[in-house]
Amino acid sequence: MSTHGHRSDAQLSALREKFLACPRTDFSGVRGIISASWRRALEHDVATDEPDPIFVADRDEESLLVRSATPILENLSTELVGHPVAVLLTDADGLVVRRSSADRALHAGLDRISLAPGYSYAEESIGTNGIGTTLECQEPVLVSGFEHFNSRLADFECAGTPIYHPVRGHLVGALDLTSWAGTPGPLLLTLARRTAKQIEDAILEGLGTRELALFREYLSSCQRGSGAIFAVNEDVVMVNSHAQDLYDAADRAALITHSADVAGCRERATVLADLPSGLVARLEYRPVYSGTLLAGGVFRVKNHTPSPRSPGIPDLPLPGVVGASPAWRQACSAADTSYRGGSWLILSGEPGTGKTALARAVARRHAPSCHLVELDCAEIDDVEAWTEALAEHVADETSPVVVLRHADAIGAQDVQHLTDLFTSWQAAPPEQAPSWVAVTLSDEPDDPDSVGLLMPFFAHTVEVPPLRHRTEDLQRLVPHLLARHARCRDLVASDACLRQLMRLPWTGNVRQLERVLAEVSRRHRSGPIAVTDLPAECRTVTRRQLTHMESIERDAIVQSLAANHGNKEHAAADLGMSRATIYRKIRSFGIVCGS
Repeated sequence: MSTHGHRSDAQLSALREKFLACPRTDFSGVRGIISASWRRALEHDVATDEPDPIFVADRDEESLLVRSATPILENLSTELVGHPVAVLLTDADGLVVRRSSADRALHAGLDRISLAPGYSYAEESIGTNGIGTTLECQEPVLVSGFEHFNSRLADFECAGTPIYHPVRGHLVGALDLTSWAGTPGPLLLTLARRTAKQIEDAILEGLGTRELALFREYLSSCQRGSGAIFAVNEDVVMVNSHAQDLYDAADRAALITHSADVAGCRERATVLADLPSGLVARLEYRPVYSGTLLAGGVFRVKNHTPSPRSPGIPDLPLPGVVGASPAWRQACSAADTSYRGGSWLILSGEPGTGKTALARAVARRHAPSCHLVELDCAEIDDVEAWTEALAEHVADETSPVVVLRHADAIGAQDVQHLTDLFTSWQAAPPEQAPSWVAVTLSDEPDDPDSVGLLMPFFAHTVEVPPLRHRTEDLQRLVPHLLARHARCRDLVASDACLRQLMRLPWTGNVRQLERVLAEVSRRHRSGPIAVTDLPAECRTVTRRQLTHMESIERDAIVQSLAANHGNKEHAAADLGMSRATIYRKIRSFGIVCGS
């Protein structure tokens, strides 16, 4: 095969074909690092003739790695003008986040194999290549011609080198220089190593500048007044002695969790936080800059004066729901007050927080025998026919309670039918109208105009807090939900399991928790539930959203660890990973290996 004047190594091609026909552990004639990579590719069932990299649309183009590397790579690209060399930067999982090449033919060639931003060139999807093999082995690697596992990559020569975080030491990405096969590879590898070192130095310089700016502002805030102060960015958390004196460890952890709601904002903000101790804290956030770069934020924390109904709110005996946190008790009390006052109610909040369950519980508490009409507006095809049917249904009952889920799913063009029905109910005699109406709305409605037309009919809006803001309620929620799904009453969560559940972000809220516990109860019939009995999504403590590919990889690692009784070396061998790789991924995903 000839490519731009360079001929592929026919002997290496023959060795590759021989290996594919009969892969042996003692295969000779090929560098050990390449043959080992070929074996891993076979174990991953990687295609040998057509690359099929995974595309990830939500790559992070504003990461510290990208910001630090960009000026260096721009300078390198300028130096390489006139040479057929592409400069590629990837994250730690092989996802290409940046590519530059002044050579049109090379640019087109890379497009044909999808070696482009947004595509993953990890070994498990592409096989042996300068990016994936570098990340797998965590050392500089040169892959040339038919050393690539996939034959379509044989036209290229790739020199990859890992990039490490200069402070924390973990792998953050890889730099790859790719050209046509036959290019002096050792020179490419030397240039890649030198450039990667420059990027690591730039990361360190950026960290130093950012953290110095944040530290100075933190000290200045501490000197300007007493009280609890803490400063955060993605790398550090600084907490002053006043915060440690005023708040115990659980409250401090809750404060840092709440800070994540505004951390990274470029404007000042204030957040109210319900703490496990029952206190309500006000977090006043101020962004800190190092030049034009956001360095983090400083939070001044003050105890918030609670509203008159907040202190001493007792647990309401609401059927079907549990919780004792201040935020949950306040939401329950407000919903209960709405019913007792005869006021229609809007319940808003994130999906899965329990808005419908709360409305249902309030209705059952005050009128256990009344007819409950519960409908999902997201399932409506014909709004006019649906509202007519609802009106007839309510007329046939005696003062029923009406709960409408996802009311904001009705668009502004159709909501008039619903508002006309509401108008007729509010004008009708009590015996011809619902005794109470509650609707649920998303925290971010798709059609704000539609919501605006509904608002005048409702005297109160109650926001149901997300589960991550009331994690102390898991002490009641977990046994409550287990009892709903478990066949045996002695199925309980161990202390370690409960602590692990309380550490998770619960992006799906109570609905996600119930799904998790239902899954556990199907596999675990009785006795204490250990951390190792939890599904893979609950065995990690990372708060970043994983991509679909990352979730699959995390689940595979967790399952392999469980099958190998926590032995990381055996799990790595089963997965075709090196020991270093599985340790890195365990740290990256925050996988909890203990019981």
